[in-house]
Amino acid sequence: MSRKTAFLWVLLVAFLLPCVLLGGINIAAQASAITITVDGRKLASDTPPVIEQGRVLVPLRALFEALGASVEWDGKTQTVTGRKGSTSVRLVIGQKTAYVNGSPVTLDVPGKIIDGRTMVPLRFIGESLGADVDWDGATRTVIVRTGTDAVPALQKRITIKDSYGRTVRVPCPPRRIVSVNSDVTEVICAFGEEKRIVGVADTADFPPVVKGKAKVGKAFTPSVEKILALKPDVVFGYGGFLKPEIIAQIERASIPVVLLDCYKIETMEQDLRTLGLILNRQKEAASYIAYFENYRKLFEERTKDIPPARRPRVYLEGYTDYSGAGPGSGGAQMLKAVGARNIAEILRAPYPKVNPEWVVAQNPQIIIKACASSIPSGYGEKPDAMATKRTEIVRRSGWQQITAVRQGKVYMLSSEIYTGPRAIVGLAYFAKWVYPELFRDVDPQAIHKEMLKKFHGIELKGAYAYPEK
Repeated sequence: MSRKTAFLWVLLVAFLLPCVLLGGINIAAQASAITITVDGRKLASDTPPVIEQGRVLVPLRALFEALGASVEWDGKTQTVTGRKGSTSVRLVIGQKTAYVNGSPVTLDVPGKIIDGRTMVPLRFIGESLGADVDWDGATRTVIVRTGTDAVPALQKRITIKDSYGRTVRVPCPPRRIVSVNSDVTEVICAFGEEKRIVGVADTADFPPVVKGKAKVGKAFTPSVEKILALKPDVVFGYGGFLKPEIIAQIERASIPVVLLDCYKIETMEQDLRTLGLILNRQKEAASYIAYFENYRKLFEERTKDIPPARRPRVYLEGYTDYSGAGPGSGGAQMLKAVGARNIAEILRAPYPKVNPEWVVAQNPQIIIKACASSIPSGYGEKPDAMATKRTEIVRRSGWQQITAVRQGKVYMLSSEIYTGPRAIVGLAYFAKWVYPELFRDVDPQAIHKEMLKKFHGIELKGAYAYPEK
């Protein structure tokens, strides 16, 4: 070897070595420079494409959704199934045989899991679902044309503040939602976006359409594993109740968590506006707010001038026995909205534990019990469980001397209308029970019937209050 040749080899090694060590010349670097467009729009994905043996692999969900197809992922068998119209595509990660409408197709490169993300071959998926796939070498762009305008627009992101002042960046609108907040779930359905919900809390059963959704555990302590398996774009939870460690685990998976109340009277309007913004359903949110505020203002206006001494004393018992509605709770806001005196307002905690003797000493003129799932009530239910619980309450030791018990003013209210998106129905019952003469013209059942028809397209049925008068 001549000195000149040796010198050139030294220069070449000196140039290539840093590139190899730093990953400057590798397949991943080539892939990262690739752009993918679907019908002229850049494919939205938080994971870049990867080149394997000359084939481009992309994140499965981003691709299927951009093509207007549904996608299912079976983690146990590592099987991807996509459907668009009458066409179905199925492949198993790591296997070179895929199936289009049941017929086997040999892949040049199988799907792979890279850094925890499931990657599938772009050309095979695109062409199997009827798209044309071309390569523009000059711009390093994969061009996918579906020949339809039905492909969803690029998923943009917006920044919102939730009920707890947390700044959260979320997809708008999110395509896959897990909601462990049943009040948020109900509002999403009222806005006509129930199809976006892929998972709910175990106790979520209203509106009826959510009964078939995947269950992810209890509202305050859901299963993170079940949530992540559903691949949501966003998770909605109850602020102040959803465990911080659960929130942290979900956010570590790059899934935003939004804590919206949607059950407190005083912040309902803002919560509805925020959810309408996230779902890109501002018009529907405005309609719901207008309906809600119309009745809220009615109750407020009629009771605002009643002197404190003439306002009946009310014991509002929460879902658990001997729990009051203290300052800051949704129940306390309900009582305030109809001009009642809340005997638990003097206590500091929002959900104070009280004892029977204390309630007797306060001698409330009206007792209202909020019925949780342990006391079946609401849509499709009968009043039997509420009637049984009422009998138990009036028979509590020493309570026969309470004015509310002696006068028969002990009422049961379903959790479906106690606070929450239909709280105005609960307010109507509160108003009738507290001021029967003042609200003689108000019909809670009629309001409820109209609300269910207007926002959910269903008829009123079930037991929501006992006794109603």
